[in-house]
Parts: sequence; structure tokens; C-alpha cells
Amino acid sequence: MQNLINEFNVATKAGVETIAGALNAFVTEAAQKLATAMRNPIAAKQDDEKYPLDEALWESAPTVAVPKFAEFEALQEVGHRFLTTAEGLFIEVRRDWLHFIQPIAPLQDNAPRPPYGTVTKKVELAFERLGNTFPFIRQFAEAARQALPNEHAAWIIWDAQAKALAYRDVSVKQAGPGTIAFERPVLAEHESLAVDIHSHGAAPAFFSDTDNKDDAGEVKIACVIGDLGDGKSPSVQFRICVLGMVIPVNVPATAVFGDTP
Repeated sequence: MQNLINEFNVATKAGVETIAGALNAFVTEAAQKLATAMRNPIAAKQDDEKYPLDEALWESAPTVAVPKFAEFEALQEVGHRFLTTAEGLFIEVRRDWLHFIQPIAPLQDNAPRPPYGTVTKKVELAFERLGNTFPFIRQFAEAARQALPNEHAAWIIWDAQAKALAYRDVSVKQAGPGTIAFERPVLAEHESLAVDIHSHGAAPAFFSDTDNKDDAGEVKIACVIGDLGDGKSPSVQFRICVLGMVIPVNVPATAVFGDTP
């Protein structure tokens, strides 16, 4: 009889442990699913068959809240994201040579305010200031004069290993007094385009409709040089291009080609 009782106790204990383990696994899985659902950044059901497509888009360009109390942590990897703040929507872009934070959709004065923090606008260059590109701009101007009456082009790249700028010639496929087509240089993994330069020959420097189309969607500083004919003082225009957003940079030609610092 005692043996039967002992066997019953052992079996009962094993059964209770099995049930307890199953309940614990169920509770753990349910808690994980609940936490995942609460953290779902997309306003859609996660079992929707097309949800993975939206999830992939979000992961490539996420939207995050700027903290109101904790310290803001800047984007570290190359890429971009959208920042929801108490002032509206900002974009943050990181390249090896650039850290960029700017507003893209400010809130109206009477709009509801998200309960988030604020962020400071920033255009930070790894090479510190635009003036450090001017020696390469002058180098390009000499090459562009040699190409007259046709337009010319070149790149200034940022070498993340050397922590330095470098001049890079491009392979021009076709050029004329009002047009140019070239092959984009193949860059190493540690290299990235910083300044895209082209000339307008003897015509003044300005950004044309073609330039606007070419610059759309890129992250770079665009530079155009003009008035390169005999007896003329060169003209120059700069702008920062960030995924369709354009910020003009007012730089007098004398700062690039003359004695003005």
C-alpha cells in the first residue's frame, strides 16, 4: 500500500510541475506578445499579410519620439529617421561626413502638442567647415577653364578612414556649353560623396531645373561655378541637399577665389 501511495505522490508532483511549467510558458508568451503589440510602431495589425512591407519601410526610416526628460541620443549609424517633437516633425540624417537635424513640418500655433521634448537644429560637418573644401573648388575651377566652352564636373569625397577630404575626377561621357553627363565614381566603403561640383562655363553660376532634378533625393553639398571666361571673376553657388530638402548656403565668390576669409 505504501508503495502505491509513493507512486501516486510522485505522479501527482510530476503532473503539477508539468502543468505549472505549461502555465509559466503560456504567461511568458502572452506577456511577450502583449509587450510587442504595445510597442508596435505601425497603426496596423501585425497579422496583416502586408504588415511586413510596412515594417520594412519603418525600419529603413523610423519615426521616433524625442525624449522630454531623458537625454536625446543622436543617430549613430548612416541613415535617416524622423523625429516627433513638441514643435513638430524633424528629420535627422547621418552620413560619415554629416550630421543633420532640421524641421520639416512645424506645428501650427493652435495645434495639439505631442507630449515630447525638443531638439536643436544642426548641420555638423566632419570636416568642420565649408571653407576646407575651397582649395578643391579652386582646383576644379582650373580644370573647368580647360574644359571651356563645355561644362565640367568633379566630386569632393570624404574618406572616413583618413578623416580627410579628397578630390575625385569623374568620367565625362558627354559635355557641351549647357549640359554634361558623367559616370558616378565608384567609391570604396569608407568613402562617400560630400561635394558635387559642376561648372556652367562662361555663364553665371546658378542651379537649373536639371540640377534640381539631379539633386533630388541625394545627401550632399552641391556647388556650381560660372563666369569662367576670360576677363571674368568666377561666380559660385552652394546648397545642402538632403533627400529633396534644399538649404542655400550664401558664400561670396571672393571667399572661395579671393582674399575674403
